[in-house]
Amino acid sequence: MSILLGLFFAAVWISLPVLVLGLRRQIMESHRTILRLEARILSLEQEISHRHTSAGQSADGIDTVSGGVDGTVGR
Repeated sequence: MSILLGLFFAAVWISLPVLVLGLRRQIMESHRTILRLEARILSLEQEISHRHTSAGQSADGIDTVSGGVDGTVGR
C-alpha cells in the first residue's frame, strides 16, 4: 500500500513542474494579449478623439444661413 502511495506522490511530484510551467506560459500569453488589446483600444480612443476634434473644427468654419434650408425664407 505504501508503495502505491509513494508512486502516486512521485507522479504528482514529477508532473507538478510541467503543470506549473504550462500555467505560467498560458498566463504570460494572456498578459501579452491583454497588452496588445489595451494598445489597440488606446489607439482607437485617440483616433475617435482626433476625429471628434477635427469634425468640431470643420463645423466651426461652415457659414450657416438662418431662415430655412436654402436661405430663401425672410429675404
